[in-house]
Amino acid sequence: MRPISTDKGLAFLEERVLHYANVYERQLPEMRFFILDENEFASLLSKHVYPTSPVNIWEGKEMVGRRLRVESGQETSLYYEVVQTGRPSYGYLNETNSAMMQASVMAHVVGHCEFSELNVMHDSNDDRTEQVMHLVRQIDMGRKQMGERNYKIFWNACESVSGLIHPNSQFNLENSIEYDSKVNAAKKAIPVESGPELYLPYSSTLDTLLEKKESESTMRVHEERRYEERMTLDRKGYKLYAPCQDILGFLREFAPNSNPEQSILEYMYAINKNRDFIMRTQIMNEGWAMYWEKKIMHDLFREKACPGIIEYAKSVSGVCFPRPWFQRNPYHLGYHMWEHIEELYEDGKVTLDYVEEIDLETKRTWHKPIDKTPMQCMEHLVESITDYEFLRRFLSPELITKFHLNRIHKRQAQQLGIRAEDVMKEDPYYIWLEPEPILDEMLNFFVHFHQPRIYLVDDDFMDGGLLLFHRNDGRKLRKDWIQPTLKNLNHIWKSSVSLVTDNILYVYQSGAIKESQISENTFEEICERMQSGEKALRL
Repeated sequence: MRPISTDKGLAFLEERVLHYANVYERQLPEMRFFILDENEFASLLSKHVYPTSPVNIWEGKEMVGRRLRVESGQETSLYYEVVQTGRPSYGYLNETNSAMMQASVMAHVVGHCEFSELNVMHDSNDDRTEQVMHLVRQIDMGRKQMGERNYKIFWNACESVSGLIHPNSQFNLENSIEYDSKVNAAKKAIPVESGPELYLPYSSTLDTLLEKKESESTMRVHEERRYEERMTLDRKGYKLYAPCQDILGFLREFAPNSNPEQSILEYMYAINKNRDFIMRTQIMNEGWAMYWEKKIMHDLFREKACPGIIEYAKSVSGVCFPRPWFQRNPYHLGYHMWEHIEELYEDGKVTLDYVEEIDLETKRTWHKPIDKTPMQCMEHLVESITDYEFLRRFLSPELITKFHLNRIHKRQAQQLGIRAEDVMKEDPYYIWLEPEPILDEMLNFFVHFHQPRIYLVDDDFMDGGLLLFHRNDGRKLRKDWIQPTLKNLNHIWKSSVSLVTDNILYVYQSGAIKESQISENTFEEICERMQSGEKALRL
């Protein structure tokens, strides 16, 4: 790994890319670019796009397998762009790429870095990479204290439950847990009753004898304060008042771990936290990056800063190839959505007057620009919404057909069991489905992200154990995964861990799992009970 300043040609391209980013008034953090060889690039991907990671055999095994796949042609070693956003942001360039490709990568990174800065989910924080590097050092130091066996067991436990992270869920830590600091801040100081002052004509020893002794009210205040101190020590320091979907975040905050174990949990949370942001904003994010990449690259070609415009056209056509809705290509969909939205704002087709216009010819020729520029309106969208609202507001049935989201290859349609009556049109190779249901299918993805929805609903179940609730929406849990998952959670929490799915209660305790039938509890009922201060589960 070497800085981009060691290559004069790439340093010049970086300067031109950042020049045009400033011309377009992009809001960017500090960006640092590094050049990696193909093996370093593969290693970077294995480290979750961070330059260092704790020493472990799993990464080594993955690298051996990846290198074999690359050398045998099963996997490409050409990686277009890898970026770790933050302040500063780090972009990594593959030294096997051409100069044109390196320029397009840097222009693409400009879009990603700005999106992370502006977006409502705020996925750009100070010193993110440096924090991970610090945690890596802490883990490597604590590994000796834990011992190799304990380290492997705890690492495996944390890694296996890393999917239970939802920092941006409606049921995250902020919306599910009330801390003592919030409670204490709302408490008012207990007033101390004061008696009438004594006024004597002179001061003598008699003053002391006549002064009011410590009254009952003062004694009561002292007793209540001592009681409050005892209760503060006895309490856990928080109250779970709503279901919590960010289970890994809860364990990071409250699991009774040693310092080395806590460092591992902190590391796992830090490297996986970004995944939730990607799932919720990938279409907007990749589309925004492609939008600015194209603008900046056209400027570079215009000033002849780098050759290869035909190669670039080939690259973009491959990256932006359309795929059906269930395999959606965020580069293709996001880029064309942003271009379409820009046209809408240019013509003023986002106003109530346009929506209520009933004359088709008038709507077709509509051109009434609004006060703000299209770019100001697009930046406002970046700052205020995520993919769900982006698609709900702007993806119409006409666009679904135009972008080929409802197009499926005939061989694939046969495998999926598509019925003839569902086909809108066809050609020798493809069929097109009715576009109206497609949008609902795409929006449903943002409800569950194709993952089981599991919530923490009780942190004092069976004398200090955790109780998880599976919100069943038709996707059953794999029964053979329940026991090992509960076992790993038990290893982190160091007490019993239970799970409710349908009307079955699984309890993992003392190295064994028990299964029992209970009455069915709905998610809505559990929420109501928790809000009213009752136990979440009724057996």
